[in-house]
Amino acid sequence: MTSQEWETRPLANFLTLRTYGFTNPMPTTPTGPYMVTAKDIRGGQIDYESARHTSPEAFTGKLTDKSRPMVGDVLLTKDGSIGRVAVCDISGICINQSVALLRPNEKILPKFLSYLLQAPVYQERMERDSDGSTIKHIYITRVDRMPVAVPDLDEQGRIVDVLGALDDKIAANTKLISTIDAHMALGLTAAISNGSRIVALGDIVAFHNRRRIPLSSRDRESRSGSVPYYGASGAFDTVDVAIFDQPLVLVGEDGSVINADGTPVVQYVWGPAWVNNHAHVLTGEGISTELLYFTIAREQVTTLVTGAVQPKINMGNLKRLELTLPTGTALQEIERLVAAETAFKRLCIEEMRAVAAIRDALLPQLMSGKLRVKDAEKLLAGVL
Repeated sequence: MTSQEWETRPLANFLTLRTYGFTNPMPTTPTGPYMVTAKDIRGGQIDYESARHTSPEAFTGKLTDKSRPMVGDVLLTKDGSIGRVAVCDISGICINQSVALLRPNEKILPKFLSYLLQAPVYQERMERDSDGSTIKHIYITRVDRMPVAVPDLDEQGRIVDVLGALDDKIAANTKLISTIDAHMALGLTAAISNGSRIVALGDIVAFHNRRRIPLSSRDRESRSGSVPYYGASGAFDTVDVAIFDQPLVLVGEDGSVINADGTPVVQYVWGPAWVNNHAHVLTGEGISTELLYFTIAREQVTTLVTGAVQPKINMGNLKRLELTLPTGTALQEIERLVAAETAFKRLCIEEMRAVAAIRDALLPQLMSGKLRVKDAEKLLAGVL
């Protein structure tokens, strides 16, 4: 089927409902229905680990159906980081006003609609249609009017199968990485149980904060490249050259510094990197940088955080963080375990990045009809 045979209509022609979530305050509870906001939608799926909960009573009594998506509804972030998409895959969740709900009709598959909206041509259209200089907003009435090209259901299914196979590979690697992390964390706990000592973080690390260089969005635009640009909680852009090229531990300094469970926002990165001034940059001294990451990630930092408006962990406070380390042969054994499993984890992440790059290259070609499904399947023969 060629792209000329695809039906081009406003998106509204393929929906039975378009709305957005609750605006009223909702109670937060330790368990209960998930409350999904724009920050919980990333990578084409809902991150339930970051989503908060509300009470069953509030879920049923304070919300209408427009805030309670059904399985198969497509969720689109409309405030802040606009244009991120996921398909609702479980019942009993709710969304707030930062998330739009799009309910597909019989002419379009939910997963195809999700992929369609992720295609660059539609992402760029939503960006152009957005308002707001500091925080971007897009109105669902504008999304409703956006012209989209849609093939028949059979062709949609074939495209979804191709892109879904790549997403399944990414999901499998993500699950494997979580298993590796859990195994290393258990190994560290076991090693500590055989004997431990308390040390101040400042005694076993080297800080490399003086090498950090912040870049404005305009600077980054003029330095486009493939080197990840890291902030407090992750890489959010790329630049042309690196200022680091070694394994590092990054600990959030301001902004995103503490998780809901009181542990610090911490990253383990390797390879070429640029880090801004919102993350402390550390390497291990006396212990490996890899073990340092797992040791920091398990500690509580609530008492180290300052700042009423903007949470911050300054260098002095971070240096005082007390870490629990194994001793003797247990330390040597956990170092060997962490080294081996981190090497395997890095391979999994690199493979996942390669598969994601292939998916991102195929998606616009398939969504425009420029690449036939059978040709895409040939390209993937050696990948999956």
